[in-house]
Amino acid sequence: MSKRAPTLLSGDCPYLAKRHTIIAIYRETRIPGEAVPHYQVAEIECDFSDECGLEKCPLGENAPKHPPGIGLG
Repeated sequence: MSKRAPTLLSGDCPYLAKRHTIIAIYRETRIPGEAVPHYQVAEIECDFSDECGLEKCPLGENAPKHPPGIGLG
């Protein structure tokens, strides 16, 4: 089972037209032959997701490649 890392991400939301914070749930994935794990955003939790008409959340799309605080360089 892969590790999950919930992370708060903040940025400018075009739907709300202001700064907003979401929860991005990163999932750890292992690639055979690679020493370090890789991460990807598996889920996004947002209080406005039910009413937002955007196909993809720009905050989630622009998320860092790994959860903040995990030193992968």
